[in-house]
Amino acid sequence: MKASPQRIFVFIWLMALAALLPSCSASEDSHANSANGAPGNVLRIDVNDGFGSFNPTCAECSGSTYVFPYMYSFLCVPNPQGDLEPDLAAGWDYDPKTFTWRIRLRPDARFHNGVPVNADDAAYSFRSFAENSRKIFGPKIRKITATGKYVLEIQLKQDDPFFLNSLWDVEIVPDPGRHANRDQNSSPVGSGPFKFDRRTDDGRVVLSANEHYYKGRPAIDRVVFYYIPEREDSWSRLIKGETDIAGNLTVKDYQITEQYADRFYFAKSYWNYYSILLYNTHHPLFENPMVRRALTHAIDRDYMAQNMLKGMAEKVAGPMGNRTACCNPDLKPLAYDPALALEYLGKAGWSLDQHTHCLMKNAQAFEFELLFIEGSETDLKIARFIKLCLNEVGIRVHLKALPLDVFHNRYLRNTDFDAVLTGLTASDRRPEEVLGLWVTSDAGISQAGGFDSPEAARLATLALSAKDPETRKTLFQRFDQLIADLQPGSFLFQKIYIDAMSKRFALNYPFYIDYEGFYRLQYARLKNE
Repeated sequence: MKASPQRIFVFIWLMALAALLPSCSASEDSHANSANGAPGNVLRIDVNDGFGSFNPTCAECSGSTYVFPYMYSFLCVPNPQGDLEPDLAAGWDYDPKTFTWRIRLRPDARFHNGVPVNADDAAYSFRSFAENSRKIFGPKIRKITATGKYVLEIQLKQDDPFFLNSLWDVEIVPDPGRHANRDQNSSPVGSGPFKFDRRTDDGRVVLSANEHYYKGRPAIDRVVFYYIPEREDSWSRLIKGETDIAGNLTVKDYQITEQYADRFYFAKSYWNYYSILLYNTHHPLFENPMVRRALTHAIDRDYMAQNMLKGMAEKVAGPMGNRTACCNPDLKPLAYDPALALEYLGKAGWSLDQHTHCLMKNAQAFEFELLFIEGSETDLKIARFIKLCLNEVGIRVHLKALPLDVFHNRYLRNTDFDAVLTGLTASDRRPEEVLGLWVTSDAGISQAGGFDSPEAARLATLALSAKDPETRKTLFQRFDQLIADLQPGSFLFQKIYIDAMSKRFALNYPFYIDYEGFYRLQYARLKNE
């Protein structure tokens, strides 16, 4: 039977579509693939947090943070020795008499849309950060002014020769007054080595090389970020060659890296965050520091670190963490001691009902709701173990998982919770942010669930205004001790993590996944394969 013209047309259209579909599905890597099927000159990075806004001035914790050092520029960046070197800034000076930083910008920098970067953009960026994600620095700044097209002045309220070291990583974003109709959240524009290409429905963010970057086009053609929720999956993807960089890996132990030393760069680091069971200290159950200490004594954190986390963590004692310059070296974690926990609880008026094995006080049982992040298998395991430990001393815990944004809104500058399993910063680079978590400020109650202590506020004020580095360090250590004594949460552990990168790429600097490390990856080059 003879085919009709209509059928012939449909057949030809379907054949064309079939030929087109493979190229569409592989379009992400097609032009980068080499002849042998390797991924080519594309740097692939796994991110374990979902992507949020791409506007860095927003106070948000998400996977987008990993993208920022590639897409945005900074005024200056620390070198491997910790000394600041110019990036967008051509130079700077500080006048201790007027407390004024004067920063001169390079005139050849342009945003990805071709508009020159000038001092108005830098001034807007610093103001936005001071009003949003870096509120602790807002009260220190008297005035931010663009005194010339390429000259920025930041006048402080008091002498601070360390100011730039604390805020070097402020991303410079376009001033909306100069960039009309720009949606910085979904179609961001920076001036860094890579520019935003697209965000896909399957959880990828694609950047392409900035051909007009002021330091020269990067050698890498594109950077692709993949949202991979489980770190175990990232380790598997690395081994299979499906990704090039993965951080905070979950592996059997650190020694496993030795057998892969020929394939990957490895970096062993201490996480800048620690895990904490944070209590609502305004809640009647947790207003007594003795009760909070009792709960910490009841939780076997050694078992967590050595067994549940395979030795890739260590107990933490206080808010400054274990490995920062400002932590108190004499501060030791509270010991696992259920008997002592029951003794403290008894002194606080709680008694163990022999029939129900539940702590009772004024005919009320000691029970509370513990919130944790939905989708995190590790947090679920830790939360279940905490429940088991506290059950042993007669405390009933009810677990509840929440989506990330809802979870943070319940306790950040809020008291709408009983207890949360979360991570708080122990930043060595910006210890001031640690103070900001625990102290009530002009922005409202403290970020750490509204915890409040007049003595903590006093020490924080003294530390932030101290001019002598040693005095400043001592005050931070006293703050560390005070918060540990008050135990507003059970300080659990600080992870030891492994970052890895494929040796498909040659590096000019040691491999580390931090802001400085990500920034320096712009100099990476694909090896000849």
